[in-house]
Amino acid sequence: MMWFDKFEFFDKQPGLTEPIPEDLFTKPYSETELETLNKIRNLYPEGMAPDIIEIPKEIKIPEEYVELLRYCNGGGILNGDREFGYFSMTDIREMYIAYGFPFWAPEFLPIALNGGGKFYVYDFRKEQTPSILVVSSGNIGYDDDCWGFLGNTLEEVLNNTNNIEDVLD
Repeated sequence: MMWFDKFEFFDKQPGLTEPIPEDLFTKPYSETELETLNKIRNLYPEGMAPDIIEIPKEIKIPEEYVELLRYCNGGGILNGDREFGYFSMTDIREMYIAYGFPFWAPEFLPIALNGGGKFYVYDFRKEQTPSILVVSSGNIGYDDDCWGFLGNTLEEVLNNTNNIEDVLD
């Protein structure tokens, strides 16, 4: 039995069959990804644009998430008011770049949305196993008002039935 077997899936995609590329996060940005990042930078006045940084080398998909992707490569889990619309393997990198994480919180890896504009992210700022936080898609950053602690494992996070927005309020 897997950790996620007890949860209700409201969306279930076919499971991941190929291995996750080792360079998923360490490979250089593609031209398209750089265009996306530069569009974000262009929203800033001259001289105020943040620097584009490479994705930190410690970022990788934790084993609990790999297990979930093998079962269902992208989908959704609902437990009470807790909605977890999680990303496929390729969507994770795309969301990381499209929402500007390389500028504001390069060590946060977005893995899901709650349906209300709040990300579930793994926090890779510490050496040990990453914890899971909630971050508003409109306020991404490391400042204390940008995130809230949800738990240390996906099972712990999804066992809770409250809306993750309550953690930020």
